[in-house]
Amino acid sequence: MAQLIHKPKQQGAALAVGLVLMTVLTTLAVTLMYNSALDTKMSTAAAVKNASVNAALGGSDEFIYRATRKDAMFGGVNPLTMNQDIAKKNLEGQKVTAEAEALNAVPTNCPHFDRSDASDSYIQCNRFEVKVDHKYGKRDQGNSQVVTSVASQIPGVN
Repeated sequence: MAQLIHKPKQQGAALAVGLVLMTVLTTLAVTLMYNSALDTKMSTAAAVKNASVNAALGGSDEFIYRATRKDAMFGGVNPLTMNQDIAKKNLEGQKVTAEAEALNAVPTNCPHFDRSDASDSYIQCNRFEVKVDHKYGKRDQGNSQVVTSVASQIPGVN
């Protein structure tokens, strides 16, 4: 029959080593979870910013399209043929606004025609700077702005 041997001098070293290893592993796991959550927030913010820039670019296209089509938003006229600033307008997208500033006091030569293509007295252009803003984020604190230059042809004076 086997006898049990009793060792009363155990120090508990295995328990201490086990606790230290568990503490190190727990700290490592918490750090990795924090980094993962931070990476997710950063990638989400980048995606929201890209969507905002795309909304502002689309707003610029929409503003120019609606102006040239004499939309009701502009009172049925094309404001790009007049040489005056265009007040801020709300566009279709959420929190997208656009305005245009006339860059010249009088019509000038169009940038895409040289003197051999057209006479200076026939084809003239008004030049505008179209600014489109899109607000996004918590309490609309983020803002994407797209600035586009437009040369709009108008009939010249003979």
